[in-house]
Amino acid sequence: MNLSGIKHLVFDLGGVIIDLDTQATFKAFEKISGTPMVEWVKGVHESQLFLDYEQGLVGDAEFRDGLRDLCGVELTDEVLDKAWNAMLGAIPMHRINKVIELGKTYRTFVLSNTNGIHERAFNQILLDSSGNPTLDHFFHKVYFSHVMKMRKPETEIYQTVLEENNLNPREVLFLDDKPENLRGAEKLKIQTFLVPSPDSWLELF
Repeated sequence: MNLSGIKHLVFDLGGVIIDLDTQATFKAFEKISGTPMVEWVKGVHESQLFLDYEQGLVGDAEFRDGLRDLCGVELTDEVLDKAWNAMLGAIPMHRINKVIELGKTYRTFVLSNTNGIHERAFNQILLDSSGNPTLDHFFHKVYFSHVMKMRKPETEIYQTVLEENNLNPREVLFLDDKPENLRGAEKLKIQTFLVPSPDSWLELF
């Protein structure tokens, strides 16, 4: 890929910076609820509750109550959070070190669809790995869907990042593991790269 003219890098988080295994969360809920995993995939990821939670339109407590309804079992917040966070894996330092290196040449950003429970969990993973409690230490700016009240692949979320930082979209490379998110960015003439595995983007630089 030709990176000439690229001045800004925008990274997705899950599957790009942090290892992600969504099946682990579905399996965890299958175990504690007795509901087949296929029902969890349909019931959670296709639900308005999940979309609203990623956009910060409902809070942690309301989301947990929705999970309890899906489970049909009264579960503690701790049990629910552990199952919900099961998908979050490691944040290897070689990726963080690469971001630090790239930050000397490019302005670097995170743009992630995420939620409050996950944010606290990956901040703890980051603290354990690097000694720093947030991604703000490593990137010029971090954008989370639940804080922005919008989510990928809606064009307004990319437009917000461009406008707030006075970025020329043709000088921006957006890296994400979901094709639909790349298509959303491409509508604004942002350059894109599909990340098939978390370490694959390292080969670009």
